[in-house]
Amino acid sequence: MKNKVFFSLIALFFGIFFQSKVFSEELPEFRIGKEPAKAYFKKGVLQLNNYQYGAAKESFLSALTVMEDFHLARKMLSDAYYLGGEWQESLSELEILEKRKKMNPIWKNRAEILRLGISGYGKKDALTFYKYISGDDFRGYRFRNPTDAIVDEEGFLYVLAHETTNIVKFDPNGFPVGNFKGGFGKTFNGPLFLTIYKDNLYVTDFASDQIYRLTLKGKFLDRFGEHGIAPGQFHGPSGIGISSDEFIYVSDTGNGRIQKFDLNWKFILEFGREGEGKLSFPAGLCIGEDENIYVVDRGNKRVVAFDKEGNFLQEYTHPNMQKPRSIRFFEGRMYVADESNGVMIYNRTRDKWTKISSFRDTRGEYVKILRPFASTSDYTGSLYIVDYDRHKIDLFSPRNAITSNLNVFIERIELNRFPKVSVFLRVKNRANQDLTGIRREAFRISENSNLYPLVGVSSLKEYNNQISVSLVFENSEKVKSAASTIDGFLGYFFSSLTVNDKIEVIRAGKDSEKVYDFGTSPLDIYAKIRKSLPEKESINLGKSIFQAISDLTPELGPRAVILVVSGDPLVGAFQQYTIIRNIQFANAHQIPIIILSLSKEGEMIPLYKDIANRTGGLFLKVPGSPEEKNIYNFIKSHKDRRYVISYNSKVSKNLVGRYIDLEVSVFYRDIIGRASGGYFVPESN
Repeated sequence: MKNKVFFSLIALFFGIFFQSKVFSEELPEFRIGKEPAKAYFKKGVLQLNNYQYGAAKESFLSALTVMEDFHLARKMLSDAYYLGGEWQESLSELEILEKRKKMNPIWKNRAEILRLGISGYGKKDALTFYKYISGDDFRGYRFRNPTDAIVDEEGFLYVLAHETTNIVKFDPNGFPVGNFKGGFGKTFNGPLFLTIYKDNLYVTDFASDQIYRLTLKGKFLDRFGEHGIAPGQFHGPSGIGISSDEFIYVSDTGNGRIQKFDLNWKFILEFGREGEGKLSFPAGLCIGEDENIYVVDRGNKRVVAFDKEGNFLQEYTHPNMQKPRSIRFFEGRMYVADESNGVMIYNRTRDKWTKISSFRDTRGEYVKILRPFASTSDYTGSLYIVDYDRHKIDLFSPRNAITSNLNVFIERIELNRFPKVSVFLRVKNRANQDLTGIRREAFRISENSNLYPLVGVSSLKEYNNQISVSLVFENSEKVKSAASTIDGFLGYFFSSLTVNDKIEVIRAGKDSEKVYDFGTSPLDIYAKIRKSLPEKESINLGKSIFQAISDLTPELGPRAVILVVSGDPLVGAFQQYTIIRNIQFANAHQIPIIILSLSKEGEMIPLYKDIANRTGGLFLKVPGSPEEKNIYNFIKSHKDRRYVISYNSKVSKNLVGRYIDLEVSVFYRDIIGRASGGYFVPESN
């Protein structure tokens, strides 16, 4: 049965874990005179699940005023503080519970994560061996003599194998979910390398002299190439890479050259046949972080760098480089898989080579990598080494990523279609990275200790093709005078907007005022800025940014604040809503702040740069910054990584007004993460 091993392992793990480990938090008994505490608490829960964090905070505080030892209200108050950008206050409430010894393990983990967030998430630990994926582990998903591997942005691993001529796809937990061999009558003959571009797999087939293109689900799309020496013909294609400007580069091994094509396979040029960059049996190829083309020159035992036009730039050699096969870049370092010498790692900053040729496994025994063909990495900082002779993929992860609890947080519980319940959830690791690609079998829900082992899980991927933006402009004379030229630095952004996108405009003056509701008309937006009467009194930027983030919290898909400022000194700009609160508010909801400043110097500039940097945004001096053209794509790259967990509650509709404690558990790479929340059974619609 498909994925039978996966289901069995997950069920076993959760079965063991949940024995006596569900931490249900019931409402306390309200003594005479304490009943209002429940009413305030109920109101706060409704407000919390409706993005009204300030109002929820006041409701929970009122509940605690009536009943100071109402521990669940204090935990919910902590959640309201966190989601509203007041992280120290959120932690303080949990620390009160900690001192009173009223903390369950879920709340304790939450406090630990908050301390990390307030102090600044630390660097990832050094890599350590985590596990290996064997080609013989799963019936129906067998691979032999793997030659390459790659990880997509969701965390799914694709292993390419030469002997079994297939691609096996694994989920982030290492369980197989697909086995691809090309198409009907168009199967691989001898695949060697692969790459991913715009949700398509490109596979070089060394034996057939062709390049295959498939979807990430394995559906055959097309193939290109034939045997020969002319442009567009190959004699053993191997390495392949696609640049950000959409050109395909292929190592043509037998013809000793690199061929460059556009995405429609129109031949552009060839290089590597002469001069210092003359190649002998070129193999692996990749596009570097600097957009140059790096080629493994197998015959000359070196790596050669070319620019986009094929001009020789530099070579990289080492006495131990004997049989280099492939190349990839990982966190600023060059990883060269050498079949005889292991994976050789070059730190260009320090001009130093190191290598991985053996490692100690989980049993403490040393394992030698026999014939490394390739390496790859994923967004968590994990490294994968492809061993051709051992038929294995060795996975190395940062130590704190496989020994620390997950950061799981319930943002919202939706009850519009009760008894169907939808839980908006974030799952992160200790490096504050959203963990993607987790399948439904890895989630569990419990309500008042009643377990729901089967839930529906969806991502917000369908909403990642639209963006929601709040444009905040400083209502000053300098910004108004620049309104006539604003199209010069926002024109590219507005021209990229689609019918699915939306943007609002907030004027930051003495107060914060929304002057344009969500829409997409640049002419109307420009007019709002031009017609504003500049204010000479203090500009309340902090309040305007806070309103912008508040307006964006209910939206789905990529979200961002764009702040247009003069760069001039502004007295009291962040007196009411501080910089740190706005930064934490934005980070609680993964909303970057992009600051477009008319000045590049002055006392405000370091503050603006700090806001942009700490929220994952941008600081640009405008006009004139080359990044102006990429603002739209930058926002779109900040994808909404939340999960929506749905299930049908067994709670009777007749129990209207009863509080239901809810717990979510997530399994990821042998670690369980948990979060708690709750709701009141609503009246029937």
